[in-house]
Amino acid sequence: MTIRPDTSTAHIDLVSASFRNDPYPALRALREHDPVHFDPRWNAWLITRYDDVVRGTAHPDISADRITPRLRQFPPAHRDRFRPLAEVLSRWPLMADPPEHRPLRAPVTRSMNQRVIRSFQPLVRRTVAEILDRAPARGELDAVADLAVPLPLYVVSEIIGAPRESHELLKRCAIGIVDFFGAPPATYLSTAAEAFDSVREASAHLGELVAQRRRAPGHDLISVLLRNGSSSDEQVVSTCLMMIFAGFETTTNLLGNGLLLLLRHPGQLARLRESPDLLPSAIEEMLRLESPVQRLSRMARRDLVLGGREIRAGDLVFFMLGAANRDPSVFVDPDRFDIAREGRRHQAFGPGVHACPGAALARMEAHIAFGELLRRAPVMSLADDDIRWHDNLSVRALRELRVRLG
Repeated sequence: MTIRPDTSTAHIDLVSASFRNDPYPALRALREHDPVHFDPRWNAWLITRYDDVVRGTAHPDISADRITPRLRQFPPAHRDRFRPLAEVLSRWPLMADPPEHRPLRAPVTRSMNQRVIRSFQPLVRRTVAEILDRAPARGELDAVADLAVPLPLYVVSEIIGAPRESHELLKRCAIGIVDFFGAPPATYLSTAAEAFDSVREASAHLGELVAQRRRAPGHDLISVLLRNGSSSDEQVVSTCLMMIFAGFETTTNLLGNGLLLLLRHPGQLARLRESPDLLPSAIEEMLRLESPVQRLSRMARRDLVLGGREIRAGDLVFFMLGAANRDPSVFVDPDRFDIAREGRRHQAFGPGVHACPGAALARMEAHIAFGELLRRAPVMSLADDDIRWHDNLSVRALRELRVRLG
């Protein structure tokens, strides 16, 4: 027996300005009244309940392949044009299903172990210090452009072994891919074109680095993947692109969104200053309440029933992490920001085998960045109340965050 959709949610517009500024009332309505909702404008199913997200992403009939249905949404005349982009992205472990997933993921997991992550702490501390050293002269900081963007970009570039002069190219590539996955349907073609150009240029640059490491291996991710022996040059390049995408965008949004939460909740900010040992739980609460990644895309590989709704093979399925992380069946008073909230049941980094490989790195960067910012800036406030978000359904990303120091 299937459930009839609730028509009270038919008005919800995922590309509206109101949704972009505050998606949570609409996500709450979907979660309560139509938790497996079909949106004809996106031609996709929206899954909003926590249990459905966890079960659905692990369902054997739901594939991590989000490239095939995306390619189908292009007009036939454009599909061949963007097929090379799809081929690059389809080599990512994040897009692969078991059993192909494990051998692709294993070298990434080994290269991101706790020992490696700890080794990058001095780099993170040095980078944060350099950024904040420049801030007092202005008395103001754009926490996005000055801190949240450059910090993870420097770190992930060091991990893969990319020189500093390539950072701007890699940033443009990461942003292009994010826009490709999360842009509204009306801009699919233009965002795909921009992503294609940036991925092609970044792939050529990374290909040169791969050739260099074959001649003279180092200790970076490229060298680790080459020593693994089972990765082709094309696979190494694709894996590095995935790390740039995952290691940059998620941490950038965690830093920006987390700082905004603290500034909008001065009581919680004061509590954190008084009890800095709460910083780890505060970071988890930032991840839960303003999840850097709001949506995971998947594809139904066979007909199935999820949450009482019939989903057809080939359908695009959106698992809405931002909704699941505010599900009252799991989180008490879920819309409240509580830096001492216990437990780590949120799905901000994604559930199961496809969880973000850079989660521990993102947490480490956030811990250092927030700790140093709180230590150096005894007084912080928003310099501008006009908060603007990027128009992207996949991520929760600030355009800027101007902070007054002192």
